[in-house]
Amino acid sequence: MASVIRKLRSKLSGSKKSTAPAPEWPPSAAWPLQDTFPQPTMNQQLHSPLFRKLSPEPRILIYQVVLGDPERYLHICMNEPDGRGARSVAHFRRIDMDSPFPTWQHKCFGEERVVVPGKYSAFKEHPRTETDDKLLALLLTCRLIYSEALEILYRDNVFHFRGGLGLPAFRGSIPKLQWTTIRHLHISTAYTPFYRGDPLLIEHHPPDTLPNWNKICEQLKELPSLQSLRFDIMARGREINYPFDKYKTDLLMSILRPLKDIHAHIFEVELNVEIPNEVWKLVRPVNFTTVLKERPFNEEVFRANTLHDATDVPVPAT
Repeated sequence: MASVIRKLRSKLSGSKKSTAPAPEWPPSAAWPLQDTFPQPTMNQQLHSPLFRKLSPEPRILIYQVVLGDPERYLHICMNEPDGRGARSVAHFRRIDMDSPFPTWQHKCFGEERVVVPGKYSAFKEHPRTETDDKLLALLLTCRLIYSEALEILYRDNVFHFRGGLGLPAFRGSIPKLQWTTIRHLHISTAYTPFYRGDPLLIEHHPPDTLPNWNKICEQLKELPSLQSLRFDIMARGREINYPFDKYKTDLLMSILRPLKDIHAHIFEVELNVEIPNEVWKLVRPVNFTTVLKERPFNEEVFRANTLHDATDVPVPAT
């Protein structure tokens, strides 16, 4: 039954071929994504109009409307530990649809600047994320719906990550079968590998450490069926004392070289600096296209503040 439903889902979504991931043993929560092992016992739910009156085709269309949204990112963000056994990552839908700022500065994440006139101005980090959008409620209704709809959750959403911590944390929180079912990804970050931790010398934003960037790229290579992969990267920061031009070639190489072995049908890298010919000579051939775009920086909220997912990186020897 699972293979029949999977073929039908692929047909309705326009997929040209099946890319079912390799089976896991023992079977995990991703059991609807594999045919090798027996499925658990499931009630046919004939008392429900969803199954009694509707064939699989309209049911799958319903699942796609409820679980997927190609127009609004599914933000995956780091979650504050609270001692109650909360997951390390949480999700929520994009609400800031018209922001001109880098995606990691969108209002969706809840950061703001609190100003008390005549007293102080303070940066308020995003609160603990309560994932209360009921996105998973349909999947948890019964095993039959779970078996038919799980793939749609991962296939029909654009998963968005910011900074360098969210993606590895999310990858470690779900079975590999679910991870490899993802079709669309967007990553937004400020990339400053030569990071100075002195707040008097540098403005703070969410840098990706070089080891973390390489780890992210290695994990992206695990995705066999990526349809779209997009980055918006703030390569040139706003740091007054950061010698960007001195390190520009090394910095751009450290960004672009790990991307070479990642494959996606649409693969786009947006940078706020132009890539010089000397860098292209070193990295080509590549599987991605680049876009030069300088987004405005949200000075009001993010001046001189470190985001939750920021990490320090040593300055290289000169």
